[in-house]
Amino acid sequence: MRVGPIHQKPEKPGVFEGAEDTVHILYVAGPDAGFEQAAMEAFSLIKEAQQQFPDRRRVFYLEIEGHEGTSSGFDPDFFEFQQEFLQGFLGPFLSGLDMPLQSLFNPNPQRNDLPDKIDFGPPQNPGPLSFHLPQ
Repeated sequence: MRVGPIHQKPEKPGVFEGAEDTVHILYVAGPDAGFEQAAMEAFSLIKEAQQQFPDRRRVFYLEIEGHEGTSSGFDPDFFEFQQEFLQGFLGPFLSGLDMPLQSLFNPNPQRNDLPDKIDFGPPQNPGPLSFHLPQ
């Protein structure tokens, strides 16, 4: 299953206006990207989409280069990046998500109240919009 027509997937990384009040985001995690770098870059693209195209339905496409491993074909960091970070943490801020691991639609209305930033590390003030890496 793919979210939306595959022809709407951008040809290059970035944020692009789509049809019918949508915005399409492509992020490519390169072989040298770590979890935190990928998380920050993906989050920045989603923030950029909200700033350029306020409250439009966002569809996020992910490509991963390298990072092969035994967790459904990915190393542990990029399995967690897809499952926990993109789907679990950022999923509510998207209408659709197309990843190598799976593609899905958000069954709820997309949230547009993105946090200003994300922090990594031990929780200092945990809240509904914080993501912390396990120790």
